[in-house]
Amino acid sequence: MYIWMNALKMKGMRMRILTKENYVDFEAPIYMTEDQRKKFLAFMKEEFIYVEIGEVEEKSKEMGERTITNKDWTPYEFSLLLSPETNEELSAKTDRSMMSIKMMRGHFVPEFMVWARKKGYSLPVKLEVIEKFLQEGDKK
Repeated sequence: MYIWMNALKMKGMRMRILTKENYVDFEAPIYMTEDQRKKFLAFMKEEFIYVEIGEVEEKSKEMGERTITNKDWTPYEFSLLLSPETNEELSAKTDRSMMSIKMMRGHFVPEFMVWARKKGYSLPVKLEVIEKFLQEGDKK
């Protein structure tokens, strides 16, 4: 269902609100009982010059089947997370998703930095130091 409104208070602009069953969608669907929906529509009709209501079909957001395989992080890839390269650059370099890079950077870097400080290491560190960290934490 859709609602068209010419807005008296909005300088003649049109506003479209999509609804499906008992959900009203502003940025995210909001469930309303039938009574709430009637009151909402009555309010909109009081506030706006033109309100049109009709049913709409919601677009599917499914991507279909896909296989996700977990790739273990290598010590070299962990070392890249400590570099000043952007997440986009690391994503391309490691063939990993941006989300994967962000999540691992957010998890690995602070944990590694605390460990390195306790052990007396400072940046930049050699690959052997990262391997030692991974072995101590059994993160391999």
